[in-house]
Amino acid sequence: MRKWRVLTAIAIGLMLGQTAWAGSAPAVVSITATVDSFAEWANASPAIAAANWSAHIGAVNQAQTATKALTLYANVTITLTPTGSTNSGILTNGTDTLSTSYQITGDVTVPDAAYKAAGTAEGQFFATSPANTYTVTQDPGDGSYAINLLVQAVSPNNRAPNSGDYTCEVTLTAAW
Repeated sequence: MRKWRVLTAIAIGLMLGQTAWAGSAPAVVSITATVDSFAEWANASPAIAAANWSAHIGAVNQAQTATKALTLYANVTITLTPTGSTNSGILTNGTDTLSTSYQITGDVTVPDAAYKAAGTAEGQFFATSPANTYTVTQDPGDGSYAINLLVQAVSPNNRAPNSGDYTCEVTLTAAW
């Protein structure tokens, strides 16, 4: 009988030891992080300065151009809409203006082939009805899109424009 008790105690000890060494069942932790749809410009305040132009205007009926390369970060297909801000997007110095026109090129589905006049009428750059818009199609895994804003300034063909700096602003809105 004593032998039986010793064997039982050893067996129980072994079982307790095995249970302690076996550990517990693993915990599987499920983790979720949410990324909302968004579009944002790499530079929210870009500028085209005098040094960015092909040259300064120095004659009547003379055209000069500038290009601003912009980067748009987006994780959704967006619609890009230009609107004229300061001076309605027309280069202005006091009451004097330069004929101003624009193009959008780069990672848009249908880039402009020619300059569009700064105006809100149909076919113009800031057209409202139908709206002049550009589509940037999301490419999964990319998220960075090159958008080029080209601007052309033309001096009047029948008089010399006032000397000085001509300014305006354009707003490019990315929405989905």
